Amino acid sequence: MSAPDTNIERQKKRHRAPLIGIWGSLAVVAVLFIGWLLFYAVSPDSEETGGPLMQGEQTMP
Repeated sequence: MSAPDTNIERQKKRHRAPLIGIWGSLAVVAVLFIGWLLFYAVSPDSEETGGPLMQGEQTMP
């Protein structure tokens, strides 16, 4: 059963603002995610740190 009074143009107009808000929030999340990835990609902790092994020490597998 379909709705008795459908006006597609009015529905497009009424849904425009919520859809812009949804797309805007997705864009913000995407920018934050890319920033997070770049932050950890260039962080100095990504390099292997530590000095030489002492006699008798073993590395973990």
